[in-house]
Amino acid sequence: MAARRPLVAISAYVEQAQWSRWDTQAALVPQLFVDAVQSAGGVALLLPPDASFADHGAAEVIGAIDGLLLTGGPDVDASLYGEEPAPEHEGSRIERDRSELALIDAAVEADLPLLAICRGMQLLNVARGGTLVQDVPACHRATPGSFEGSEHDVRLADGSLAAAVAGELLHSALHHHHQGIGRLGDGLTVTGWAVVDDLPEAIEIESSRFVLGVQWHPEADPSSPVIGAFVRVCAEGL
Repeated sequence: MAARRPLVAISAYVEQAQWSRWDTQAALVPQLFVDAVQSAGGVALLLPPDASFADHGAAEVIGAIDGLLLTGGPDVDASLYGEEPAPEHEGSRIERDRSELALIDAAVEADLPLLAICRGMQLLNVARGGTLVQDVPACHRATPGSFEGSEHDVRLADGSLAAAVAGELLHSALHHHHQGIGRLGDGLTVTGWAVVDDLPEAIEIESSRFVLGVQWHPEADPSSPVIGAFVRVCAEGL
């Protein structure tokens, strides 16, 4: 019997959405994430916020999946890293933040493969006790709602997980964020930097099997090997 496909949970938004004749709250993720996981051979599972995760429920979920992919979304709530929101703060979903912080803790504890993209990378840093820069230069999000004009090169550290899965230098990586890494969290290493201004673009836990945060958007780049490499690690041992 062939090995089953790895189960990859993708953190979902809860937002007001419209389709057909409906206009209501919905749990959703951009289809790009689903397509990327499926194309790499994984089963994509949408994982919306759940208050029980913060009360020991996260470990149960982590034990039932083969990998966790954290997506983008609203700003991380500034109170979670001990700050007041800056004037540029664009609003948060603290229920989602708390849910995903619990999932991060449980995934790291279980050594479950974890890929954290954009806001996900920022939340990984906060989960480890780090802080965020609440507004970064406009070159990282030149056109809100689009990757247009925000492409720039990323330099990756030799021997890092980031370099192993994405290459030594990423040319024209796709960006769309206005927050970034401030004080680095415990146990994390910065292994990628924006060539344009040295803003951290990749962080990882070197002692883990696969815990990687990237500030760019590999799901939107068909040529990116990042999600494929992540799903392959999720499949190991099945």
